[in-house]
Amino acid sequence: MDNIYMALDRASKLYPLHMPGHKRRKDIIEDFKKFIELDYTEIEDTDNMHKPEGAIKQTLGEIANIYGAKNSYFLINGSSSGVLASILSCVGEDDKILVGRNCHISVYNGILLSGANPVYVFPKIKNNISCAIDLEDIKKEVEKNKDIKACIITSPTYEGLVSNIQDIASFLHDKGILLIVDEAHGSHFKFSPMFPKSALDCGADIVIHSLHKTMPCLTQCAILHINSDRVDRHKLEKCLSMVQTTSPSYIFMLSMEYAINFGQNNKDKFLEYTKFLKEYREELKHLKNIKLLDIDMIDNVNFDLDISRLTFFINSDINGYEINKILRQNNMQLEMYGKNHIIAISTICDNFKELERFKDILFEIDKNINFKEIKQEDFKIGKVEQKINLKKAFNMKKTFCKLEEAIDKICGAFIISYPPGSPILTIGEIIQQEHINYIKECIKNDIDIIGIKDRKICVIDDIKSNII
Repeated sequence: MDNIYMALDRASKLYPLHMPGHKRRKDIIEDFKKFIELDYTEIEDTDNMHKPEGAIKQTLGEIANIYGAKNSYFLINGSSSGVLASILSCVGEDDKILVGRNCHISVYNGILLSGANPVYVFPKIKNNISCAIDLEDIKKEVEKNKDIKACIITSPTYEGLVSNIQDIASFLHDKGILLIVDEAHGSHFKFSPMFPKSALDCGADIVIHSLHKTMPCLTQCAILHINSDRVDRHKLEKCLSMVQTTSPSYIFMLSMEYAINFGQNNKDKFLEYTKFLKEYREELKHLKNIKLLDIDMIDNVNFDLDISRLTFFINSDINGYEINKILRQNNMQLEMYGKNHIIAISTICDNFKELERFKDILFEIDKNINFKEIKQEDFKIGKVEQKINLKKAFNMKKTFCKLEEAIDKICGAFIISYPPGSPILTIGEIIQQEHINYIKECIKNDIDIIGIKDRKICVIDDIKSNII
């Protein structure tokens, strides 16, 4: 039995324009060659992650100092566990939480477990992608829902757009609302002034970093930071213990210590990397039919952009799947491909020569495709109507029906385009014609949709009780 090994062996022959951030660079993570010798458990010398008093406590203190946090915590179950714990510690049954609709599925899982009711703030749609969350839209929802207890948004977005966290935090704190920022894709921000400011420097109360996405760190490794006294630290620590394994991996913790040390001790490499990115992006702007997302393409000066994220719009009949297919023929693999855009993740661990090769392939593709202006889709992420509380809907009877028969029924599962993992529909929402059209369009363009199988969708079977 070697199915997984063979699959990984095939994947290893492609250059990774995707996470994890270490890009399998053995020369950068050479200290990790003897993992098996360091696979320990909680004994007298190794400390205990759930009650750190020795080496782990010392490292977490140093990490907090580097990032400018009051307290930092290892997340060996990934950033999703940090999101779950943050939500569970801030809201409970029937509390209101303001949520960026473009948040990751882990946010919705956290809301479901807590029993809270989400109030959605919707990102603007530009060229069919979700932009960052705007303060003015937050203000509108807070005015309509004065009993909101907490707010959680994603910044940067999967495409690299960053919200104005400083102004958002200031406004929410004036209203007594706690701010959680899922900064999973921004753990590298702290290590170069060329990147946007971290949410930690902008006043967010809780910030989650997924180190493995953009730093030289193993998959599943993340950090949670507490940044203010508004957070109930003891409750959050209890929630973290609830959602994380009681047998944490010391190799994972070592990997995180290494990654942050690398960032702190290699500012010169980050300077070289960001200088390369700046010149690289200028060259990519000469593409004609495949356009690099840049800040001047977004009609809002309140947004910032992570220059390491390479998001491209496709102004052509060719879709992202076909571009990825060409790249795979050239031994390269994208992070994400959609109908009208593709995403490549660059990190400090990238080989500049391979990034240049990626650029050359894009120019060759660009030269051989025809221009077609991107059509703004009629479907907007904001067209949702929550009929049943997520937790109540989760426990109701379900059945399956064909997509065409689902109009006006209540969704019984999370319907998610993956990546990035944001829901098209959540449990308990009314399925509308626009949702079905969008799902069909995704399927047509080879975009993976979780929650749809054999063109059937899960719906609530019993709607006689538990309606909001």
